[in-house]
Amino acid sequence: MAENVKDLIEEVKNLSELMLDLAYSSVLFDSKDIAKEVIISYDRLKELEERLYMHLFAASRGKFSHRFISIINLIANSERVATAAKNMAELVLDGKEMHPVIKSALKESEETVVRTQISSASIFSNQAIGDLKVRTQTGARIIAIRRDEAGRSKWVFNPRKDTVMRENDVLIAVGPKPACDKLRKVAEGVLKKL
Repeated sequence: MAENVKDLIEEVKNLSELMLDLAYSSVLFDSKDIAKEVIISYDRLKELEERLYMHLFAASRGKFSHRFISIINLIANSERVATAAKNMAELVLDGKEMHPVIKSALKESEETVVRTQISSASIFSNQAIGDLKVRTQTGARIIAIRRDEAGRSKWVFNPRKDTVMRENDVLIAVGPKPACDKLRKVAEGVLKKL
């Protein structure tokens, strides 16, 4: 089956935006788990970028090749954002100290970000987000899901109520600290009900 170039472009754009959000979150909440997701996502973005360039080079022989300039610019800009996000995440992974003003602001923060993986013992496994009323029952909102399909990481951005969660999916969620803790415990199978 032929790849859809439009889908690849959209994934590159969405992935770079998510990476930036995750990188900021990793810095703000000093989360090595979130920072690791940025690094994983960077590798995926580079793979997508390479595939897109191959499609563009193959198509550039035609008389409309000048129309590809804006696509190339979009890819390059997404890569710059992704690189900045990766650099931020590496600071967290390297244990670099944050500015005292940032630390002080974080102590007052009500919100946090959680990264967790769905275990086989979780009630989330093979259930739709809306059927379980995850946001209502936990207080945390799932903003992204990373899953492996055929050996490749695939992101589901802003999952809908009908999105089915699967065993081994990695969930990224935001919300108050107790809500994120509850979501993590349910995803890991520690809590058996919502």
